[in-house]
Order: sequence, then structure tokens, then C-alpha cells
Amino acid sequence: MALTIYNKISILQLAFFFPSLVVAGTLTYRHGFRRSSGWIYLVILSLMRIIGASMELATISSPDNTSIAIGAQILQNIGLSPLILVLLGLISRSYLAMSENSRPSLPNTRVLRLLQLVIVVGLLLSIVGGVNTGNQVAKELGNGSPISYKVASESKAGTALMVLGYALLVLSAMALLFRIGNIPLGEKRLLIAVFVALPFVFVRLLYSILSIFDTSNTNFHQFGGSTDAGYYVLGMCTAMEIITVIIFEAVGLTLPYVPHNERGSLLNPNRAVNRFDVHGQPLSEYPKPQQGGQA
Repeated sequence: MALTIYNKISILQLAFFFPSLVVAGTLTYRHGFRRSSGWIYLVILSLMRIIGASMELATISSPDNTSIAIGAQILQNIGLSPLILVLLGLISRSYLAMSENSRPSLPNTRVLRLLQLVIVVGLLLSIVGGVNTGNQVAKELGNGSPISYKVASESKAGTALMVLGYALLVLSAMALLFRIGNIPLGEKRLLIAVFVALPFVFVRLLYSILSIFDTSNTNFHQFGGSTDAGYYVLGMCTAMEIITVIIFEAVGLTLPYVPHNERGSLLNPNRAVNRFDVHGQPLSEYPKPQQGGQA
């Protein structure tokens, strides 16, 4: 049995996201599990892609199991939000690395937290919309009818929130760019990574917009698309996600390790202080246990 383009995409995702999960887990451990650091969302994205790809490949042996196919499609569709949340995490860390008197008035911590809420709500709406659309498709298939569905309103609302979140992230990144000189040298690479990744995330966002709002174009149908639909998924989704994850993880591996007792000063705006040298290394000394029991 010949492999479909979706089968091949799933194999590619498994080959990439298994090692990506290891790197993302390492970054999360090194830099902390706090959501504001952003790395935990790379773990979530890798898990989503591994599970989704496994479900899609399972349809080879169970072609009549519509639940597996629909579940795989839902996981494919919601992969955008973790990418945007990683961008938000990197922007937040760049902002908090600045001294309080050098930070721009916008964005601020309240705006960044609100932005996170917008993206998370968009993710939840996308999940609900994907389930509702999947139920429509399952019903049509159960009746023996050709695949026909109407995109759920929740999916449209979720995608609209993603567009809003992306636009606000771009504006936030631009505001920080004008004050990049106030960001410690070791942390500047985070903001640079954001600008390098933004075009690739935009292409991924564009695919979501077209698949939700341009229902007349079968190349972007979530279910029952044209024979070329899989190649659009490969080029505009899978490839963009892989490139973006490489950018994020590459810059993450170059960041200085911050000990657990120092992470609050970097990630908590109420305790944020500038304690980095020109290379981005923490200035604090971490005393080692002294020999001979001396105090």
C-alpha cells in the first residue's frame, strides 16, 4: 500500500519532533517550568505533533476509524498557538531582563499577561471548533454521504484571536527593538530570534486563516481537500513549524544557565533586577560548601 502525502508528513514529524521533544525538555529544565519562559510550549507542540502523527499513521491499519483521523486533524490545526506562545515567552523574557526604568510603557507586564490570555482563549476555541467540525464530518461519513462541513464559529473566533495575538506580538517586539540597547547582551539574542521566526509563524498563521475563512479553496480544506491539499500542509504548516522550532531551540541552547534560586529575578516582574554582565552571565556568586565545616 502506497503512502499518502499525509503519511509521509507524519513520518517527517515523528523523525523531527522526537529529538525536538528531548531538546525542549532540556531547555524547560534548564530555564524553568514557568510558562513565562516559553520553553514549556515547545514541549507541548512536540507532544502534539508526535501524538497527532501517530494517530494519522494509525489510519493506515484502521482506515474506517474516523475518530482517529479527526483527532489527528484537530491536533494538526491547533499547532499554531504553541508557536505564538513561545514568541510571547521570548518577548516577555526580553522585557523583564531590562531594568525597570528602561522598559517601554507598552508593552508592560499587564499587557503581556492579557496577550497570553487572548492566545490561550483562542487555543481553547480552536479545539472546541475542531471537535464540532469533526463531529459534522463523522456524521456525514456515517451516513455514507460525501464529506461536507461548515466551519464552526468557534474555529473562526479562535483564529481571529490568533491573528490579534500575532499582530500585538509584532507591535510588542517592535517596541522592544527600539530599546534593544537596554537589554543585556546575552538576552538580546532572544529578541533577534523573535524577528527571525516571525515570518515563518506568519506563513503558518496564513494557512490557518485560509483554511478557516476561504472555504471555497479546496487546497485548504481541513477535511476532504484537493489532491494537492497535503502539499500545502507540508509547505505552509509542517516546514514552517520545523524551521521555527529549530530557531527557538538553537537560541535556547546558547542562553546562559540561570540557577533555580535566580530564576525569580529574571522571570518575576516584582523581583526583576539587572544582574548580568556584558556577556549575559549572572553576576551573582553562588557559594560552594566550604571544606572543613568552616562557616
